[in-house]
Amino acid sequence: MPQFEWDESNEEKLLLNHNVSALEAEQCFANPHTKRRHEEDLLMLGVTDGGRMLFFVYEQKQNGVVRVYSAREMTDKERRTYRQHAR
Repeated sequence: MPQFEWDESNEEKLLLNHNVSALEAEQCFANPHTKRRHEEDLLMLGVTDGGRMLFFVYEQKQNGVVRVYSAREMTDKERRTYRQHAR
């Protein structure tokens, strides 16, 4: 599992805007997930240990550290994609 970069800014934003905790984000990266690139962003669909299905926008730095910029519940279409492609 990668290391994560958390600070008040990104951790608070996830929690206040989308009710996603840093722990839930890290669980999604540890559990089966699917990733893709969209322009400059990395996107990921993942599931928490509690079964919550989440969408992430993040950056993976050259040293491998992950910084999550945004997270939210998956849409129905994203859920279908996750079920088809998660590894």
